[in-house]
Amino acid sequence: MIVETKNNQQVLLRKLHSNDLDNLLSYLENLSMETKKRFGPHQFDKQSVIDFYDNPAIHLGYVAQSIDSNDIIAYSIIKIGYLESDYNRYLSYGIQLDNKIDCEFAPSVADSWQSFGIGNKLFYYILADLKKAGVKRIVLWGGVQADNEKAVNYYKKNNFVPVGQFWHNGENVDMLLNI
Repeated sequence: MIVETKNNQQVLLRKLHSNDLDNLLSYLENLSMETKKRFGPHQFDKQSVIDFYDNPAIHLGYVAQSIDSNDIIAYSIIKIGYLESDYNRYLSYGIQLDNKIDCEFAPSVADSWQSFGIGNKLFYYILADLKKAGVKRIVLWGGVQADNEKAVNYYKKNNFVPVGQFWHNGENVDMLLNI
């Protein structure tokens, strides 16, 4: 699906393909240290990415790709089901996650493309895909760092609801979206 961003650029939204590895590694390598610090579903090296997508039924990758340069400019991961650590935290809030209807979400946007609406457009593309697959709830993969106001506001704008807080290398917020 081709969309236009707030900076009038055309971007292709799609699922990650196996032939995207070099382009994805370039994207990950060019993220700032601040952005890398906030995105952690997998390491940033080639073998880690290959191993991560070893089971495509569990991890789904989505990208936004610049039409002009063919560069990946945003990358999001969906994990079908949940991490055990997240499951235990949510259970402590009185919320029982379910592998059949829940998934985890981890988005990132290239530093030079942040605030142009591409994160929202990619999220809505993913959301439509998840609805077709029967997913009912999305939780944030490992929560969101409470001091990352930009991300917290992004999630709230997209109707995620805070459900609890926890400490891990700083204060973090668990958020959930019923779809």
